Amino acid sequence: MAEQFDKIHSHIEAIANAMPDPIFVMGQDGTYLDIIGGQERSLYADGHNLIGKKYTDVLPEKMAERFLKVVNKAIMSGHLQEIEYQLADSEVQGIEPLRTTEGQWYEARVYPLDSEAYDQPAAIWLAINITNRKHMEEQIERLSSNDPLTDLYNRDYFMGVIDEELNKARLNHRPLSLAKINLDCFKRITDAYGHEMGDKAILTAAHAIKNVVKDLGYIGRLSCDQFMIVLPEIKAVDAFRITKLAQETISSQTIQLDKDEKTCLTSHAGVTELRDANEDSQVLFKRVNKAIKALDGTREKTRIL
Repeated sequence: MAEQFDKIHSHIEAIANAMPDPIFVMGQDGTYLDIIGGQERSLYADGHNLIGKKYTDVLPEKMAERFLKVVNKAIMSGHLQEIEYQLADSEVQGIEPLRTTEGQWYEARVYPLDSEAYDQPAAIWLAINITNRKHMEEQIERLSSNDPLTDLYNRDYFMGVIDEELNKARLNHRPLSLAKINLDCFKRITDAYGHEMGDKAILTAAHAIKNVVKDLGYIGRLSCDQFMIVLPEIKAVDAFRITKLAQETISSQTIQLDKDEKTCLTSHAGVTELRDANEDSQVLFKRVNKAIKALDGTREKTRIL
């Protein structure tokens, strides 16, 4: 009987130690009591040196507090707890870092341990590295919000940004301006030289606008050759200057169309601002388009309305 028990115990121990993901035994007093598994060194550093140490000794203060709270909640409730967290190897004292890049993402499943083997209430903490999944989620989210060519916000997402910024402006009684820039020569370039050269023109314009706007506001690509900028806490007169600078930066760029021909990009732009708390994004859209329409037959390139 004893021999059979030893054999079973040996099998269980071999299986547990071979687990690629680590299982920590976490004490109610905030101590790492044991570690099982965690053999996949491409994902996890060796955590055995943590045994016997307090969370507060090896983790950043806020993270240690969070870990202890989750462990105690699992022990007191008797129910499974789940937690996601980001932690870099370099932030954990007492282990040999596997990497020096940004923190890895982990999902932990924490469950009370029904045993007196550790002389205090404890919980098992199964940590699973989910960094690849997180990166994939970020990419999917980015694809849903950003234009794939320019990496500016796409139309649908940008509409939400404008509505959010309008709400903030109304609530805080702060100014907000909207600017729209239409490229003049995109269709001509595409018709004569193809979509690849048209994409180059769009990228050139987008890069120029980003270099001017920077962190002053948000930029969206509304259609193939139309860009819009929302500028929180900026009045129309200042938005006019920013927009003109963006247009000048666009026109200062030279595009090599073929071996013998180059061109510069030109644009027309309209600028408006929030004038009344009852105005919504559609009102501002109509006004900024009207400003651009008013440029027809004139030598002006930018107008406030």
